[in-house]
Amino acid sequence: MFPNVIVTNINSAIDSVLFPVMSSAQDDPESVKAMTRRSIRMSTYIIWPMLMGLAACSAPLVSVLLTDKWLPSVPYVIIFCFCYAFMPVDTANLNAIKALGRSDIFLKLNIQKKTIGFTVLFATMWFGPLVMALSNLLFAVVNQMINVRPNKKLLNYSYGQQLRDILPSVLLSVAMFGIVCCVRLLGLSNWLTLLIQVPLGVLIYVGGSVLFKLESFYYLINLIKGLRKKKP
Repeated sequence: MFPNVIVTNINSAIDSVLFPVMSSAQDDPESVKAMTRRSIRMSTYIIWPMLMGLAACSAPLVSVLLTDKWLPSVPYVIIFCFCYAFMPVDTANLNAIKALGRSDIFLKLNIQKKTIGFTVLFATMWFGPLVMALSNLLFAVVNQMINVRPNKKLLNYSYGQQLRDILPSVLLSVAMFGIVCCVRLLGLSNWLTLLIQVPLGVLIYVGGSVLFKLESFYYLINLIKGLRKKKP
C-alpha cells in the first residue's frame, strides 16, 4: 500500500489534467506526442525518486510505523516500489492511445496484459508469495513493453526514445537509492537513520539534478514559480 499511495495520487493528478488536453488535440499527433513526452519525463522525474527513497528507507520506516513484527514485509515494499515505478510510462502511453480515439487498440492491449498476468499468477502461485511478488516485477517490464508498442506507429515515439527520455531521472534515482541504503550500515536507531536518510536522499537528487542539468528539474521549478505568481 505504501508505494501504491504515492503513485496513485500523482498519476491521478496528472491524468485529470493531461487527458482532456490530449483529447482536444487528437487530430494533431505531433501535439499529442509532445504532451506524452512531457508527461513521461515529469511523472518519472517525480515518482521514481519518491519510490526509490521509500525502498531505501523501508526497513526503519516499517519498524517505526508498524513495529518490528512487520519487518518481514520489507522485501515486498521494495519489490513493489520497483513495480510501481513503471507506471508513469504506462499511464502516459495509454492516455495517448485513448486520446487518439483508438479504443480498439486499448481493448486489445488489456486482453493481452490480462492473459499474461493470469498466466504468470498461476505459474508462480505454487512457489510462495515472494516468488509471486518477484514475478510481478517481471510482468511490470513486459506490461510496459506492451503499452508502449502501439505509439511507435501512432506517434512515431518508440520505446527506445522513451527510455532515453526517462534514463537521466531513473539513473539518478537508482544512485540515490544505493547511497541512502548505505546509511543503515552505520547501525543507528531507526529514528536517527530516517532523519539522515530522508534529507540525504533529497540533497542527492536535487544536487544531481542541478549538476547534470536535468531539463525536468528546471521545468518543474519554472512551473512552481509560475503558479506562485498567479496567486492573488
